[in-house]
Amino acid sequence: MQISGKKGFAACVLAAAFVVLTALSAACEAAVQTIEATGVYVMGDNDSPKIARDAARQEAMRVAVEKAGVYVESYSKTQNMQLTEDEVRTISGAVLKVTKEEAIPELKGSTLKYTVNLTAEVDTDQINLQEMMKNKAELEKLQQERDALKKQNEELLEKYEKAQGSEKKKIGTQLETNYDQTKIFDEAMQEIQRGAYTKVIQTVGPIVDDRDAAGNPLAYAHYLRGRAYYGLNRMSEALDDFNAAERTQHDDTYPIWRAKQYRGLIYYDWRRYDEAVEELEAAYAASGRKDEAIRDDLIKARRAADEAKRPKPPEPQQPPQDDRGDGGNQGGNGGVNWTKIITDIIIHSIDKG
Repeated sequence: MQISGKKGFAACVLAAAFVVLTALSAACEAAVQTIEATGVYVMGDNDSPKIARDAARQEAMRVAVEKAGVYVESYSKTQNMQLTEDEVRTISGAVLKVTKEEAIPELKGSTLKYTVNLTAEVDTDQINLQEMMKNKAELEKLQQERDALKKQNEELLEKYEKAQGSEKKKIGTQLETNYDQTKIFDEAMQEIQRGAYTKVIQTVGPIVDDRDAAGNPLAYAHYLRGRAYYGLNRMSEALDDFNAAERTQHDDTYPIWRAKQYRGLIYYDWRRYDEAVEELEAAYAASGRKDEAIRDDLIKARRAADEAKRPKPPEPQQPPQDDRGDGGNQGGNGGVNWTKIITDIIIHSIDKG
């Protein structure tokens, strides 16, 4: 049936408009989403302005991740995937990129307030949910590390707010250092979550190369760079950094013990199964025997080590080679090798001639 006249023209216009709107809608859904978030910290007596600013920034980041989660959850539905709340938060933290940051001090009476405004982006085109969910355990592990660092700062901030005199000054110095390092380490872990391993090396490189760096920060920087080299399949360099992390004096502030896990995985790939078992056993113990991924890798390494120690069955013996020239086939003539006899006669005749 053909459409003609004014009605036909109107129908064509409506159809074209529908196509354009659909395309625009799809483009908007795939476009970069801009997020704005604010964090506030009200300073008390003798508070450090730097601590106030960093505390406000940490709050702004928390708000930004929550807002990013709305876009991630919406995008996951377009991909026919149902994510849990924790999965949404993990992916949001990985894909969120801060593009602008400003800190505003404001004095009201005798009270100084710091406000940090963040502008961030979420690019749904850069989200590969299927790939991320394949590496779900690794993403969650990294998010747990990021959460642990933030929790340490929050607990230290609570102590700082309650402290007085010299104790407050001491805690404040530690908190300022923690905020600076956490910002670097959190950025590096976010890059690992996104698979931006080369960027990680650049991010933590200044700490590794700093001659004055020592203790926990240096050990953790080595560990994170080792993770990046591991992701790039540069195993020898990864092993060097994991070894350096272990050698550097440290405590339990950062999960340096995970270097044992990755050393175990490297030794397994290199078929050094006994060393793999030793490292993975130590890592599993350090996790409180709760990390299922380490447990599974440990079971696999033990099986490989046991298999390597089993005596191999003897090689099947080949039947003895027959050098009679006819492959042992004597033609059923009572064991007489006529081929050899005729050959010898011919050769003898040629020699005499």
